[in-house]
Amino acid sequence: MPPDISELPGVSVIICTRDRPARVRECLAALRVAGETCPDLLFEVLVIENGSSASCLLDEKEIRRIAPSATRLIKLADGGLSMARNFGMMNARGILWAFVDDDCLVDPAWLCDVYRHWQTMRGDFLLGGRVRLADPEDIAFTIKDVSEAQVFHEGVHPGGFIQGCNFIVPRTTAQRIGDFDLRFGAGARFRAGEDTDFIIRAHGLGVPVHYKPDMLVLHRHGRRSFAEIDRLNRSYAHANGAILAKHLFQHPWLAKHLLWTIRSGMREKIGGPRFNDQIGLHWQSVVRAQIAGFAAYVGSSLRLLRRLS
Repeated sequence: MPPDISELPGVSVIICTRDRPARVRECLAALRVAGETCPDLLFEVLVIENGSSASCLLDEKEIRRIAPSATRLIKLADGGLSMARNFGMMNARGILWAFVDDDCLVDPAWLCDVYRHWQTMRGDFLLGGRVRLADPEDIAFTIKDVSEAQVFHEGVHPGGFIQGCNFIVPRTTAQRIGDFDLRFGAGARFRAGEDTDFIIRAHGLGVPVHYKPDMLVLHRHGRRSFAEIDRLNRSYAHANGAILAKHLFQHPWLAKHLLWTIRSGMREKIGGPRFNDQIGLHWQSVVRAQIAGFAAYVGSSLRLLRRLS
């Protein structure tokens, strides 16, 4: 059973944001409704504003008016998403740490679902939930809309198994896994993949990674052109290649996912299916980006070793 939550917040919701004041306000308003729906759960919200431009800075008085009562606004000069996530964890007081992106709306029952699943868990775990589009005009990407519960295993690619905009980890488990790698995530060298890296490290420690479909958030990513999605997909692939280079020796099972990607690219050349037929994304661009990410990680590691020697 979960620990007694009579003194500490049961959940710390961590929202990292940059230059999206309107989105954050809507995200906080949705969290306030979720809190009213689950009055038995004590929770707090940490908004980590990370390097917003002067015209997009959040107003603390307006945040207090809109947000749940136990909300703190913390401002950082810069540093990228992983640094902001780490700073949120460092300041979180809750027993569970929940990550929600600033362009997401939690379902009114989201906190109740988090609490209910928490009561069934034992020991360490990572828990992710369903991510659907908030706006049907957006392209169906960066979502996970699977109706069955799942547990991660090595036959599944870790990227996107649980989405970084909707996942929960106990404080004690996060402390075992360690901080988010500052080389990954938006604003960092490899631009994405900080959540995938976190999942791999958790799995390597024997932490079960669960997907629960009823724990829902709605994603408002706003991308409506092929060019935007193609660019984002190549960023994910580039980060996945770097993650493979980072973990290959410790987690050799990851190599088969690269081999499967290369095989899919070869099949596509002779008329096989594309990476995503509905959107028009190609396996070959994914293969090139992954190889480039792998090479970039190896190159940066070698340069670092030369500087240290």
